[in-house]
Amino acid sequence: MFELFDCDEQGSATADITRASLVDTEDRLGIMLDAMPLGVLIHSQHAILYANAGACGLLGEDRNSLIGKHFLDFHGSDTGSPAFDEAFTALGRTTEQEMVIVMPRTGRERLMRVIMGRLPWKGLPVVQILLQDITDQKRAENSLRKLSITDELTGAYNRRHAFYEAGLYMERSKTAHFSVALIDVDHFKHVNDCYGHAIGDEVLKAFTEIGHRFLATSNLDSAIFARIGGEEFLILAPDRDRAQTAQLADNFRQKLADHVMMTAKGPLCVTASIGVAERMAGDASFDNILQRADEALYEAKETGRNKVVSAG
Repeated sequence: MFELFDCDEQGSATADITRASLVDTEDRLGIMLDAMPLGVLIHSQHAILYANAGACGLLGEDRNSLIGKHFLDFHGSDTGSPAFDEAFTALGRTTEQEMVIVMPRTGRERLMRVIMGRLPWKGLPVVQILLQDITDQKRAENSLRKLSITDELTGAYNRRHAFYEAGLYMERSKTAHFSVALIDVDHFKHVNDCYGHAIGDEVLKAFTEIGHRFLATSNLDSAIFARIGGEEFLILAPDRDRAQTAQLADNFRQKLADHVMMTAKGPLCVTASIGVAERMAGDASFDNILQRADEALYEAKETGRNKVVSAG
């Protein structure tokens, strides 16, 4: 039997109708509702009136302790749900669906899909709330997305993602500045030959970490640092012209040259050659910019390395 906590305010007649609907629901559907893989709550504007076995498991409480509490009591680190009050006041509207962080009594925050809809019962307004725990699903989706856009060894963005983002930059504005810095680790083959490929991998990881830290402190929120193959990396610099990007690249080059990498075989210093290019009016695709950056990089390597050359 259900207890009703807001009867006095709503009037005994409408409360009795709501109570009768709840009892009828439990009598006819209770076993089926408990067998559902989703949590089901029936909720007045002030309190939970019914909870199936699934909801009890998701919220970490037994049925008796849930009755009388409010679903918002279980909200986690996010704020309250505006849709909750709307479900009571918006007659004739479709159901509301949200992603909500829920804090069960077990103490571990869970991400849940919450579907809410007002039930067409006479009496006190009530809503049905369906709960589905999607924490593991979202974690798996995020892991798969990360794998698809990042380089497995270094954690930098991979070539595919860098080129995808570059294509978006090209389409976003035909007039805004957009520059790239193509970076090559100097004498990397020598590192592999003398220290071994394991140390070479350490160098690439350290190189990436320096790149990420550098961009994070350079006021370039939309810039991307990517590994596009072997010891070759790329910085995408939207809203930066060639001169600004060349200065950015030289600052990075200097920071790299000053850094001592600690490897399994002792300290190691590496340098980089960098070619910079900017989008021009006639560029039909990102490949045009990259080709000029590659030519500038070749010049940097041929004229002494550890330098930045800007494509004219």
